[in-house]
Amino acid sequence: MTSETDRSAPPRVHAGVHTSIRAPGGDAVVAPWGEVDYDSAPLLYRAVNGLTSGDGRVVLDMADVTFMDIAGLHFLRFLHSYGEEHRRLITTVNWGRQPQRVLTLAGSLIDEPPLTAGR
Repeated sequence: MTSETDRSAPPRVHAGVHTSIRAPGGDAVVAPWGEVDYDSAPLLYRAVNGLTSGDGRVVLDMADVTFMDIAGLHFLRFLHSYGEEHRRLITTVNWGRQPQRVLTLAGSLIDEPPLTAGR
C-alpha cells in the first residue's frame, strides 16, 4: 500500500538567514533568503539579537528574498528599534520587486491623511 505523501521526506525549508561581519567591529550583514513571513520571522529576530556589538552599520541585504508579507514589515520596525537601542545605523539594500511593493504599499497607507467622519 502506498501513501499519497512520503512521510520520510524532510520538511520544506522555505527561508533562512545568513549573517556576517565585514570586519572586526565593522558592518554586520543580515541576508535573509526565501520567504519572509510569520514562519521565518523568528530566524531574523534571532539573527539580529545574535549580532555582536560594534560601531558599524547593520546592513539588511534583501537580494535573495522572494516574498515578504506583513511579518517583514514588523521585522523592519524591530530592526529600526534595534538600531536606535544599539546606536547603529541600519541600511537596507537590494530590494526585489515583490518585497519593494509591500514596502511601498505600507508607506502609502501611512502617508494617507487620517479619515474623518462626516463632511
